[in-house]
This record gives sequence, structure tokens and C-alpha cells, in this order.
Amino acid sequence: MTEKFFIKGYEVSFNDRDGEHGVHVHVCQGRNRDMAKFVFAEDGDIVLSHNRGKLPPRTLRKIRNDLARRYTLIVGAWDRTFGSHHFDR
Repeated sequence: MTEKFFIKGYEVSFNDRDGEHGVHVHVCQGRNRDMAKFVFAEDGDIVLSHNRGKLPPRTLRKIRNDLARRYTLIVGAWDRTFGSHHFDR
């Protein structure tokens, strides 16, 4: 099962294979999969892990800011999917 939502026209998601890693999300658009990945930290920080889609800095900043506003909701969705969470950072 994939948990997903949309930010600024991009699909933001994690799926049931992601549970062995710390809390993170993948950013996709259309057929372009895994364009970027953001990793969540326990202190509330969210860090760009990669930008394979070469998204502009302004777009990445907007997505990151929206992820920060949804931090608690995303960690909660992670917990519902995997039963608990941990952070790699």
C-alpha cells in the first residue's frame, strides 16, 4: 500500500517497502518516479537526500516547507502503515 498526497503538483509518497528505513518521502511527477527524496529527523528537521529530477531550488524549498507543516501528519501516516517509526538522522 502506498501513502500519497500532493504538493505543488508533485506526488509525495512512501510505500510498504520503505519501513526498514527511517521516515522519508519520495517526490514524483507523472511518469518521473523518485525525482527527489526528503528524510525526516526526530527534531523536526527535513533534509533533501537527493534531487535526481533536478527540481529547481525554489520548488524544493516549497515542497520542504509544506512537508514541515505536515510533519506530524506524515509521521502519523508512517506509524499507521508500519506500526511505529524511527529516524535515520
